[in-house]
Amino acid sequence: MGLFGTSSPAAGSSTPKGECPQCWRHAHNPEVHRALGPRQDCPQCLDHMINGCPGLNRR
Repeated sequence: MGLFGTSSPAAGSSTPKGECPQCWRHAHNPEVHRALGPRQDCPQCLDHMINGCPGLNRR
């Protein structure tokens, strides 16, 4: 399937060592943001941008 298809290898793969699981999933799985409207921000991504990743660099 294409770049944004559901059979993307990153969509079902495990998170690489040292990466935040939520950041990895939100960056590599288009299904996560599919329900958002045009120009609508993802609350979880905003939280990460402001506060950092839980367990990795949380402020």
